[in-house]
This record gives sequence, C-alpha cells and structure tokens, in this order.
Amino acid sequence: MLFLALWGRLAWLQLYQGEELAGEAIALRTRQIDIREYPRGEILDRNGLPLTDATLTTALYVMPDEMLKETPGAVSRTGLKDGTKLEELSSRVAECLNRRNPSSIKRSLIKAGTNGAAAVRVASDLSGEETNRIKRSELPGLLVAPAIKRYGEDGLAVHLLGYVGEGDSFRGMAGLEKTHDGLLREAQSAPRLVSLQDARGMAIKGSPPRLMTPASPSLNSVVLTIDKRVQQTVEKAMNSRVGKGAVVVMDVRSKEILAMASRPLYNPYTVEQTIKSDRNGSLNNRALMAYPPGSLFKLLVAVAALEEGVVKTDETFSCTGQYRFNDQVAISCWKKEGHGAIRFADAFAQSCNSVFIETGLRLGRERLEGYVKRVHLDNEDIGGFNYGSSGSGVLIDGGPAAQGNASIGQQGVMLSPLQLCSLVATIADHGRWGQPSLVSYTVDSHGQRKYYAKGETQQVIKRETAETVQGLMVKTVRQGTGVNAAPLEVAAAGKTGTGQTGNLGRDQKEILNSWFAGYFPAEKPHWAVVVLVEESRSGAQDAAPVFKNIAEEMVKTLGVNENN
Repeated sequence: MLFLALWGRLAWLQLYQGEELAGEAIALRTRQIDIREYPRGEILDRNGLPLTDATLTTALYVMPDEMLKETPGAVSRTGLKDGTKLEELSSRVAECLNRRNPSSIKRSLIKAGTNGAAAVRVASDLSGEETNRIKRSELPGLLVAPAIKRYGEDGLAVHLLGYVGEGDSFRGMAGLEKTHDGLLREAQSAPRLVSLQDARGMAIKGSPPRLMTPASPSLNSVVLTIDKRVQQTVEKAMNSRVGKGAVVVMDVRSKEILAMASRPLYNPYTVEQTIKSDRNGSLNNRALMAYPPGSLFKLLVAVAALEEGVVKTDETFSCTGQYRFNDQVAISCWKKEGHGAIRFADAFAQSCNSVFIETGLRLGRERLEGYVKRVHLDNEDIGGFNYGSSGSGVLIDGGPAAQGNASIGQQGVMLSPLQLCSLVATIADHGRWGQPSLVSYTVDSHGQRKYYAKGETQQVIKRETAETVQGLMVKTVRQGTGVNAAPLEVAAAGKTGTGQTGNLGRDQKEILNSWFAGYFPAEKPHWAVVVLVEESRSGAQDAAPVFKNIAEEMVKTLGVNENN
C-alpha cells in the first residue's frame, strides 16, 4: 500500500503537474529580460506588418543582483536606498556612456531593487564606441543586448499611432495608443532574453543569453486597415514636397483608410519639449483637422446641381473675371480677365468661380446644406478610432454674397482631408457612401478577435449623377487645372482647390492652402487620395504633383487588377 501511494504520487507529479513543475524549475535557473521598450501590445498593418515595436537597437542592461554581489562593499537589494556604493557604481556605468546622467542610472537601479526586477535598461541606441567601452570596463552585472524600440526614427504614421506617456504606467496619450490603451497595456507575451543562472543566481559565464519569441506574438494587438507600403509611399512623397499638410488614401469600394499622414513630424520620445517650444502645431493630425476646402467644395456643388437638375454640363455661362452681386459687392474669379463664354463642364475643369457662384445661388442655401447631410460630408466617425471633433461642418449664412462664398468653399465651409477623401470615394464608387474605417480587428489576451463592423454602403446620389461628375473630374486632369496630377501609368480623375486662410504672411500676402482630391485608375476606380499643402501657392502647382507621385508609386507597388 505504501508503494502504491508512492507510485500514485509520482504519477500525479509527472502526468498532471509535470509541465508546471518543469516551468518552475526552469524559472529558478534562468533570468528573463523583457526587451520591449514599453510593455504594450503591437499595432499592425492590414498585412500583419508591425507599425510599432519594429526597430531593433543596442541597449545596456544592468542586473542589480550580479552587480551588488560581485562588487566589494556594495549594498544589498534591501539597502539600495542607503548604499553609499551606489553613487560610485552609477558613475562608473555612466563613464562608459556618452552624455549619460549618473543620477538617472542611480534612480533606475533603486527602482529595480525596489520592485525586484532581474534587469533594468539604462541606455539605448548605443554607439560602437560605447559598446567597446562597456566591454573593456569589466564591470559586473552589465549586459549589452538588443532592445525593441516602440517607434521608428523615420516617424512613420506617428500622428496616427500617437505616443506613450512617461512614467511607470506607459499609458497611451494620443492616437491609436490612447483609443486602444486598455487592450495594449494588457499585453503579457513578449520577446525576451533568457540567460542561465548558477546556484547563486549568477549568470553562467560562456553561456550567452538567447532571444526567445512568444508562441502567440499577436495577442493584445490592434490590426489596422492601413497598408504599410502605401503609408511609406505617402510619407516619402510628403518628405520632399510637403512641409505642412496632410494626405489621406482610401480604398474606393471598402472605404478602408490605407494611409494617413501629417506634417510636420514630431518625436514621440520628446513630446514635453515639443509642447514647450513648438510653434508649428507638430502634434496635430492635420488629416483630421478642418480647413476651408476652397474649390474642392465645387465637387459637392456639382453633385447637388446635377442631381437637382438646375444645370446641365453643356449649359453655357459667362465669366467676366468676377461675379457681381451689386454695385458694392463682388467676388473675383481666379482668372482676372475672366473665362468668357464657358460651358459648365469646362467651368468645372477650369475651376471658374463665377459659374459656381451662380450655380450655388440657383441651388439655394437649404438644398446645398441638405446635400452635405445627404452624402455624409459632415460625418466625422471612423471605424475603430476615437479622436473627438475637428470642428468641421457647413453652415451658410443668409444673403447672396454669403451663399456665393460658400459655393466656392470659403465662408461657412470647414472640412477635413479625411471628409473630402470620403466624398471623392463616394463619387468614384458611383454614388455609394460608407463610413471610413481604420481598425480591422483587435486580438485580446486569449486570442479572440473583435472585428469592427463596417456598415452597409448606401446609394446617396444617383449612379448617373456620380458618373457625370466622374467625367468632369477626368476632364480636369486631362485638360484643366489638374494636368500636373496626371500619372504616367494610369488615367486619373480629380479636382484642384486653393483655400484662403484670411491670415497674412511676413510679406503681407494672404497665406493660402492648396488642395488636390482625386482617384485612380479613372476607368475602374480603386483608390481615392486627398492632398493638402499648407502655406503654398495653388492646388495645381503644389498639391497636384504630390498626388501624381503617390499614384505612380502605388501602381508600381500594388499593381492594378480586379482584386485591388
């Protein structure tokens, strides 16, 4: 009976508790170091490519146990706060590094001692010189090993991702980091360095740490509709041509956001300094901010006028260089000498103000504002992303002059690049609107996926109306103000715009914002793109070439076929 009891106990330990006990034994003989910069889950693009935690750097870790045990006269963990040797140790570590503060190293050691951490990272982005100096120092308890940085140095999608606050909580403070903070902070599985320890708890010499990756790296992650390739294409184009502004790229049919970028960039590691000294609004995501859209609003005016039958594309108007309301009030056309007798289709392609003021007056304020609601142009919702209100909207004052100004996208009209991109996608999709989406799904700590429902698309304008406006947009790129936007590989359609800000620059000239909104390929639309360039000359000169560059690179990268 005794042997049966012993065999039963042995079977219980081996068969039922074996895995748990083996794990505990390994834990006693190993030291594990989380090499992530912040203990948070990943944010991935639509293809599973990481937008966070994608950059490896060389870092210095200090292992307090080894340092304290191997250093004569050093203090124990329980006496870290009072140890006189701690100052000397911190200074010796700092001597190995360039421009490192000994006091910050001391604080890190005290913190590690207090919370019982096996290792603490005291420096990242080590140079080769620093690495060699550390090795020559022969200080105990120092380990040069990889670290995973949360954000890349190129600032890719930084306004979209947001940033993490300083301190111990690593809380998301902006962007997707803030929207999905609860999920991302619950992440447990992570790449770790594992080193073997002897009976004293010291690293075994000659046995370098091994990098262990989790079996399920995608837990507690957020998967976006963003395509990293498109995002990189957009940001590369902006780096050379857009000092201030924004670009949004959407899939015409799915209404998924494929790229969203803003300029100027900011460094997510130095947000406090940026807040104190920045005067360019670098932290603002301009893709979600409201601006006067200028002539891009003529897209909506054209849709409403054609849908209501108040104009025909072959109707002829007269432009004398200004639209005069009375002897005291007039609004100029961008072409000072006027366009003369001009058909509506040509007025759209040439962006004639006079024709669109008259068209807007024919529609009237109520019908124009009604079409803003009808095509959801004032909608600010994004699937899977909360960012608050941008202050956008269309509110037209009474009186002919106010209505005329609104008809050319000025007084009372404030829209964001994303809202305008949604309008372009609606036109390109033959009059069907759907809510823009940014997050495809999230994965929790149990591997369960939560998909963000995409509402059914709605036919908000007649297919015939949308296709007529498509033809006007094609004409604009082929022979109108948008010729500088024409890609080499495919045909495109679009509309230029120049928005007045009402502010004067140093030269006492009014500061203008330029726009281009379009889609491609023209024959079978796949992608809608809106470009905003602040403090520029005109949509034709500054925004259209950015669209062209993005379209050409996207065609090279993604190709054009039925599945795009």
